[in-house]
Amino acid sequence: MLELVWMVPMALAAETVEPVAATGGSMAESVVTGIGVLGGVIGAGLIVIGAARGIGHLASSATEAIARQPEAGNRIFTTMIIAAALIEGVTLFALIICLMAVFR
Repeated sequence: MLELVWMVPMALAAETVEPVAATGGSMAESVVTGIGVLGGVIGAGLIVIGAARGIGHLASSATEAIARQPEAGNRIFTTMIIAAALIEGVTLFALIICLMAVFR
């Protein structure tokens, strides 16, 4: 499984580097382009992992709070949904920036 995780970014980097080399670009330009693509892909992966951990922690804390104070469940749930939406918004914005770096 770990090999598959690294194969996808490398394949994407190879697809990006080949057109640069075919247009007469230097090897340095190809390497810089490949590293930029690799950085964007790794950044996107880290963003998704961070968002998943954040939302998981948020849901865990909200569940624990509702278990301790069931009468405040509706307020806690509403606050949790708003916070999760904000986390998702920031994640989407960061993913768009990483994908712009990959597909410029």
